[in-house]
Amino acid sequence: MILVRLISAPLAAIYWAITSVRNLLFNLGILKTYVIPGKSICIGNLNLGGSGKSPLTRYLIARLQPEFKVQVLSRGYGRKTKGHVMVKSHHTARDVGDEAVQYFFDQAHEVHVCERRKDAVLSMNRSNDHVLLLDDALQHRYVRAGLTILVSDYNRPFFKDYTLPLGGLREGRNGAKRADIVVFTKCPLNLSQEAQQSYLQALQPFKVPVFFSSVHYLPLRSITSMAVVNPEHVVLVTGIANPAPLEKHLLNHYSVTHLSFGDHFNYTLKDLKEIHRKFTTFDIEKTIIITTEKDFMRLQETSMTVEMSNYPWYVQPIGITLDREEAFLQTIQDYVRKN
Repeated sequence: MILVRLISAPLAAIYWAITSVRNLLFNLGILKTYVIPGKSICIGNLNLGGSGKSPLTRYLIARLQPEFKVQVLSRGYGRKTKGHVMVKSHHTARDVGDEAVQYFFDQAHEVHVCERRKDAVLSMNRSNDHVLLLDDALQHRYVRAGLTILVSDYNRPFFKDYTLPLGGLREGRNGAKRADIVVFTKCPLNLSQEAQQSYLQALQPFKVPVFFSSVHYLPLRSITSMAVVNPEHVVLVTGIANPAPLEKHLLNHYSVTHLSFGDHFNYTLKDLKEIHRKFTTFDIEKTIIITTEKDFMRLQETSMTVEMSNYPWYVQPIGITLDREEAFLQTIQDYVRKN
């Protein structure tokens, strides 16, 4: 472990220097940034995956959609297509990425994917009643949103982390200076004032409002007709960056066998058959299969849904709870109504 850190430390210093020079070039205007006109909100992070951007983006869609037409722009990570694509009902996660499909099912007014965010923004039809949410665009500095929300996992806060490969930061901690709001996600329920205060103190130099959010698990949703009454065992299937909190939650209710795949894993029919083979090694009258909402987006191919129909698959929906929610929403509403 010490040897790994000794090797990683100089590489992390080089990575920090490269990203710092890049940021300096943008700050000096040598590399050009397109300022997005109208109402636009960036939801980004400094750490690699699993920080909780998607749940917060979905939360904002739900809160803004009644009053505004919400457009979402994502890179479309893991998709097989290239360029700018506006998501339609026939698209799958292979076409546009799992997050984009999820936002589409959340009934955002429009969902777009594009590697070059500026190209997508310029081709969109936008008016004063549109709000554009840019998912995971903090490091994409060729565009700048009107409001930037930095998301950081409470359990691995950016101010205690280091740049790659020593830690998990995509750029130095000073990247947080581009944020207008910081939200710490995945906080323990009933987070104490003392714990909050230590984080607020660490963020004093950044002079931004700070909020804390926690995940709550909603009732399981059956996605096939093969329901099981009073299950005792779960085969958990995940292809996300950080499945540990979900596994911990389920262990409070069931015994769990966890089949963990890589983040944004593209399932195949062969993978499904292997999952089902594993399922049949347990008592099938007391066992169910649970996956995440994001994984479910990657299981929508026709051949896979047919294969799944004979097994008791469930989705575990999640929601988020924000402390000082009224103050958070007021900050968002003040911005969108003034722009």
